[in-house]
Amino acid sequence: MPSANPKSQTVVLTGATGFLGSHLCRALVERGHRVHAYHRPQSNLARLGDAAAKVQWHLTPETFSTPFTTGARVDAVIHCAALYGRKNETISDLIAANTLLPVQLFEQAQRHAVPLFLHADTILDPAVNPYARSKHQAVEWLRAAAAEPVRITNLKLQHFYGPGDDLTKFIPAMMMKCLAHEPEIKLTDGQQRRDFIYIDDAVRAIIAVLEQPVSGGHNFYEVEIGNGMAVPIRELVETIHRLAGSRSKLLFGALPHRPGEPMLAQADISALTAMGWHPQISLTDGLQRTLASLT
Repeated sequence: MPSANPKSQTVVLTGATGFLGSHLCRALVERGHRVHAYHRPQSNLARLGDAAAKVQWHLTPETFSTPFTTGARVDAVIHCAALYGRKNETISDLIAANTLLPVQLFEQAQRHAVPLFLHADTILDPAVNPYARSKHQAVEWLRAAAAEPVRITNLKLQHFYGPGDDLTKFIPAMMMKCLAHEPEIKLTDGQQRRDFIYIDDAVRAIIAVLEQPVSGGHNFYEVEIGNGMAVPIRELVETIHRLAGSRSKLLFGALPHRPGEPMLAQADISALTAMGWHPQISLTDGLQRTLASLT
């Protein structure tokens, strides 16, 4: 995790109880940043551990604007909240969470002259699923609305993973199947190549962008976040299978690719390396740590 930061900032964070947001929230607190975060009455703060007590919480949507009106200047907004559509949410639910919410949040930032707005985006093509389409639409609106005094940085996140991730996502779901020694696991041919980044490395990258914002004559920037290396899905699954000591039979080619699924997704991390950031956790080490958290 990042070391202490001598220049503390006031940050408004969404998605603080989720996978990415909780890891990021803890890291921000550790570095001495003042964090305002949203939650619902039913939100589970367990992922945050001791950091939860150091966060100023605001109920949503009842107090949506209050982090900006507490008297202290807000230095940055980081939007990590997302709805993936894995629990039978409607298209309108996805649009509300992934398109409308970030635009509303940007409007608050603009109204209160917040210098920096970070938007956690996906590298998925909008044709892949409604989640990806709703995220793509948010970026279109943010790009169109970008104007002084707020500088928007769109964070194009590759496939991040690690302990505490949602078990419906591909890597933890595959781990659970392998650990359970399911007789057969049906897969595509696994030739798609993906850039996998461990959660701690992804968090360090976001903090690097927060503390060293991209400068220049524009109000909208994009920064890609990943390891900078693409690994075949088949290699990933076989590594999980081996590390788990699984007896499951892997049936590569039993499933078709998703419509619009790209064969290659790989981050250009040159902007991050220019800031001094480099990935520290190898894929094998990251998978081992994630597997250990499930056993």
